[in-house]
Amino acid sequence: MIASLLLLACQGPTAQALFDEHLASLRTAQAPDGSYGDSVSSTAHVLIAMTLCPRSYRAEDGPFIRNAAAFLARNSEEAKGNPRMAPLLALALRETGVESWTKLSRDLAGTPPLSHGDLARAAGLNPSDSSAVTILSRLSREDSIQKRAREAARAAVAWRTQLSPPSKIGDLTEVLTAAEDFLLAAQSKSGLWEVPPFGPEPGITALAAKALLGSSRAEVRAQAIPALDFLVGLQNSDGSIHGGRLPVYVTSAAVGALATGGREQDAQALANAASFLSGTQLDEGEGYSEADKFYGGIGYGNDLRPDLSNLQYALQALDESGAKKSDPAFSRALVFLQRCQNRSESNPETFQDRDNPAPVQAGNDGGGVYYPGNSPAGWKNRVDGTRVPRSYGSMSYALLKCYVLAGLSKEDPRVEAGVDWVSSHWTLEVNPGFDTLRDPRAGFQGLYYYYLTLAEALSTAKLTTLNTPNGVEHDWRAELGAQLVSMQQEDGSWVNNDAPRWWEGNPILCTAYAVSALRIVESSTP
Repeated sequence: MIASLLLLACQGPTAQALFDEHLASLRTAQAPDGSYGDSVSSTAHVLIAMTLCPRSYRAEDGPFIRNAAAFLARNSEEAKGNPRMAPLLALALRETGVESWTKLSRDLAGTPPLSHGDLARAAGLNPSDSSAVTILSRLSREDSIQKRAREAARAAVAWRTQLSPPSKIGDLTEVLTAAEDFLLAAQSKSGLWEVPPFGPEPGITALAAKALLGSSRAEVRAQAIPALDFLVGLQNSDGSIHGGRLPVYVTSAAVGALATGGREQDAQALANAASFLSGTQLDEGEGYSEADKFYGGIGYGNDLRPDLSNLQYALQALDESGAKKSDPAFSRALVFLQRCQNRSESNPETFQDRDNPAPVQAGNDGGGVYYPGNSPAGWKNRVDGTRVPRSYGSMSYALLKCYVLAGLSKEDPRVEAGVDWVSSHWTLEVNPGFDTLRDPRAGFQGLYYYYLTLAEALSTAKLTTLNTPNGVEHDWRAELGAQLVSMQQEDGSWVNNDAPRWWEGNPILCTAYAVSALRIVESSTP
């Protein structure tokens, strides 16, 4: 780790670090009317930089975007027909994440629809051959706001140009081979994966084994067999598979590995594990009714508060074990799932989160939260004193996946709302929805978990592309594949150095997540 940090230091600041530095400084220059630099053009430049930078800020992130976009919308009439100002405002408003501003962007851009690059060139923001790092490195805080805003916009355009979506999935053989070799090298002599000083870690062992069991190389698949034997041997009398911690997570991961292994001898172990997972669901057996906030949910297995993260793992495990859509566990889960969605039509209730007396109600963006009334991404405060839990990426994809696993169709309005959220928040740079201006690392928390959940959800929902509000069609498989390839370390691993929370500082875990996501990317049909 120290060597990696020294290498990064020698390489100089990253584009992301430079954007963070300059945009944080520009943020403090916002006027009460929402503008930057006392002009429409400087405000547009800042908004372009904010929305196209690696963190992909959106209106929901706060007034630094929302009020600036509102200022531009109020002053958009003077831009219409102006060959320089119209494309500038169109580019600034395109990625705000608000439909009315996206529509205004389309009106300003005219027809046919123009790409980011076309609009940037028309607006005089062509970065030529300069990279984002080069452009930002030349800036000084002593430069005028107008210059800093314009150059930050040029840098953001350069950044996005560099990240133009690939048109097809490249050959992943070499990438997966390197990743598999890393996982094999990380195995202990027992054939398991350990976390010192605790020894073999069942959850990571299950995830790593599943990643290897999908290999095209028979000798690699064979190296995962000791892990399957270990997991079966760890099974308790109640059907759970774990080493004393996180019973639901680990049992669910074990089911995934055993199901992928496909051994006939593991059929009973799978059935027993599925029975355990169904038994942890809060329902009438524990005295709950549908009127209870947590009815239908599944938690860690040793606590009394369920959440969508555990539920998505459990429902996927039930599906992998062969459970039918008619299984009551899925219909009960729908009650909980609805309460985890910001869609007031299907989630009209008012909740209270823990000891905070402020009432919590659903918003209407269609995204998902951690559990009813709670979101690690924070809350939005309404003028009437109620709070809305912020939707965020990993739980929005988990929600979409669970809805489909529970038997809802693409045409169901709850599913449509979920698809709308992930489409309007499409990004692979961060786990979207977090307030990254308050905590620059927030969007990187659980990033590899996010990638895998995204792949599982879109594949389960049989979606081949996502259409973002700006009219761009995204081949999510090609883009996710390219993103993961670009993030692979020299030793074949992946690791989350930006936010090691939730064990993502462990390269074995992140590599297992990444490989499983790439297996889905590899599949030619959803």
